Amino acid sequence: MDDLIILDIFWDRQLVKDKSGKEFEIFRGKDYDHDWVHLGYGYSKNKDWIYFYLNTCFEQHLKNIDIASFILIEANEAENTIYFKDKNAVYLKSYMCGFEILPEVNPNNFRIIDIDNGYSTSGEFDYWYESKLPYSLSEMTPINGCYQRVGDAIYYGHTVRMTCDVDTFEQVHPKVDTLFKDKDHLYFKSKIVEGANPATFQFLEECIGEDAPYYLECDIHYYAKDDQYAYFVNEPFGIKTIKIRDLENFRFEVIDEIGYGRDSKYRYEKGKRKKIE
Repeated sequence: MDDLIILDIFWDRQLVKDKSGKEFEIFRGKDYDHDWVHLGYGYSKNKDWIYFYLNTCFEQHLKNIDIASFILIEANEAENTIYFKDKNAVYLKSYMCGFEILPEVNPNNFRIIDIDNGYSTSGEFDYWYESKLPYSLSEMTPINGCYQRVGDAIYYGHTVRMTCDVDTFEQVHPKVDTLFKDKDHLYFKSKIVEGANPATFQFLEECIGEDAPYYLECDIHYYAKDDQYAYFVNEPFGIKTIKIRDLENFRFEVIDEIGYGRDSKYRYEKGKRKKIE
């Protein structure tokens, strides 16, 4: 090994040349760095560190991880969701939660049910990504990607139990997953939209209908109104109530690929009022 000249270094091997000028590859864990172990999907370890390709990772968690027994269980690279375990715990790295230790999990009976949707189980508890569920997955019926029904209860994000009328709880529009209503209230995510009238609330067809024109953020930004107020809906982040006097003339328009709500005097960009010149 000392007689070899390193020409190039990869995360799991090296390209080298011997004294005769012959080029060949030597492999990490076999020909050098003998305590190095390939875990899969670019992850590896030696007795001191865990690596992702050439870089160390999970440094701040190493005080809790037993590196000797640390293995990769399963990965969904497309969703950036990877489960690991050691003799003491189960770990999850995901776009949904970062790097987390699953609470109250026994690594000996842990099982992934559906990695695409973040469902797993261990003993008496089921999990959605890193969250321990207050019910069994067998009792849960998905309403959409945001809401679930369990018996006579509705949950938002699998863990937040809604205070709502379950029998009349319904999605306002199929394009907007985060906005629901029942006979009494309008809900954005798990919160009541104060002052909104669920009986008259409706999106403006010009911005959400099948023939709606293209505008920037047209897949998440919408305008709506009820019998009292107008609204700007940013599907991932919030809903803004717009108090206007000319509600009857509130409509939607696109100018230079920007979508606006407007009435006879004002134009509204992301819910912010601007006087029409």
